[in-house]
Amino acid sequence: MCKFFRLTKPGVLLISLLLLFTSGYAQTYKSGVVVMTASPAGIAAAIQSAHSGVKTILLDDGAINAVNIPQEEREHASGVLQDFLKTVEKLQKYPLKNTQPISAVYAGSIFKSWTDTIKNLTILRNSPVISLKKSGKGWEIILAKSVIKADLLVDASSDRRVVRLAALNDTPSKWADSVSYANQLYRTGIAALSQRQVFPSTLPLKSFLSSSNNLVFASPDPNKLTFASGQAAGSIAAYSAFFNTNTEHLNIRLIQNELLTYRLRLISFDDVSYVDSNSLAFQQIALTGVIKGKVKDGKFLLMPDSTVSSEEIRLPVKQYYSRSQIWFLDHKSDKLTLDEVLSLIKFSAQRGAELNKEVEKGWKAAFKLPGKFDLQKTVTRREFCVLLNAYLKPFDVTISTEGVIKR
Repeated sequence: MCKFFRLTKPGVLLISLLLLFTSGYAQTYKSGVVVMTASPAGIAAAIQSAHSGVKTILLDDGAINAVNIPQEEREHASGVLQDFLKTVEKLQKYPLKNTQPISAVYAGSIFKSWTDTIKNLTILRNSPVISLKKSGKGWEIILAKSVIKADLLVDASSDRRVVRLAALNDTPSKWADSVSYANQLYRTGIAALSQRQVFPSTLPLKSFLSSSNNLVFASPDPNKLTFASGQAAGSIAAYSAFFNTNTEHLNIRLIQNELLTYRLRLISFDDVSYVDSNSLAFQQIALTGVIKGKVKDGKFLLMPDSTVSSEEIRLPVKQYYSRSQIWFLDHKSDKLTLDEVLSLIKFSAQRGAELNKEVEKGWKAAFKLPGKFDLQKTVTRREFCVLLNAYLKPFDVTISTEGVIKR
């Protein structure tokens, strides 16, 4: 009897045939990021990850057919959700009132049409996960008819499905409850909260991270899966996949900048519109803490037209630029003038008198500041934020996941 027949006993033959059948039948996908499930947070995570240039798969368990738009988040909409609302306005050809209801089925139809056109994004519909496990640095996800190899996994399910299926001993971080000006975590904020109890009401990056490398939660709280939190999670995952690193090595400022590029508000001020021409400078300076928001009657305000004193900026500016402490010894104004602010910038950045002419030239065109350039005028918080952001660039200084400035 030849060798072949000795090996093909009935049981072995059956197993061999099954393996041949399944290997030919199962499709294998390779992806930088996989998002489980198509909750509002999951949809936003997948859109952001794909926009960030990473091959992304969204596992839709049918949720995208009916997408609820929470009213409280709608009132503070930015990023993906704001883009969705603009799409609705274009379709109905008249402005969308904030109180106008949007049916879940209608919202789902828009998201399905939109996501079908996004480069780098694949949606696998009605594809329940049978099992998943860590595979090297990434993940292996087994579906009924396919296998996915992924670098990063975003859990956007309300039942922490990844934790359950992978049998992880993992719970979400509670750091989201600890963000305030009393500590430095606000500097790492990557999504503004729509429900606000503590200000500045931003979710810190570390609250999205699992103790298992390359697993990102779409929200620190599975009961609060918002578009904003999902978009933030998508950016974290995309960063890791794009730079071929893991979630232990994240550049927070790059992730924040990516989210700001896609118009997500990381800190939300009640007196600043998302279409404000200086919105980016406000966001970046607020995340450094050089200018802090103020709470009044339950609202969080930037007060862009109010004045700036040397005392309120002295300590935070010194944290970023130690050289500035000498300047503050001789400048103790209750209301800083434009001349004094430019003097601070020149002293800290070692710039010369040419800065005055540069600022004057760009006052309206480049900086989009109101009024006239006048060195003797009292400077506003708007003007201070814009000029400091342009010339001292404290937002470019690296920080840790704890919000500590790295030198």
